Amino acid sequence: MLKKIMLATITSVFLLLSVAVHAEPVSIVFSCQLKDSSTKEDAMAINARWLKWARSTGGSDEITSSYVSTLVGDLGGFMWVDTYPDIATWGKVVDADSAFDAEFDEVSTCSGNRMYRGEETVPAK
Repeated sequence: MLKKIMLATITSVFLLLSVAVHAEPVSIVFSCQLKDSSTKEDAMAINARWLKWARSTGGSDEITSSYVSTLVGDLGGFMWVDTYPDIATWGKVVDADSAFDAEFDEVSTCSGNRMYRGEETVPAK
């Protein structure tokens, strides 16, 4: 499931890359639910191994990944927020063959994802 979502995202991103490549950080956010028999710790253990692999594959220790849970509102799900130093690094990770999709699918179901590029606001003087 996660692989299908990533493939759809890749297609969209490569269309954007044909216009311009920015060396700015990008974040991809996955909206997920833990399966009944799984815990946050199960998911984070898989993610820790994935992060080690992603940093090695992408060639950057600047790749980060966070398990984000709700404090107020609908408490039923969580998000993975993965941040890359640039879209090229993300591309290296996504293009590589990862065996982690099946492991993530065992503990969670992700319904969608989005990629973001933030722009820092400079405080007014």
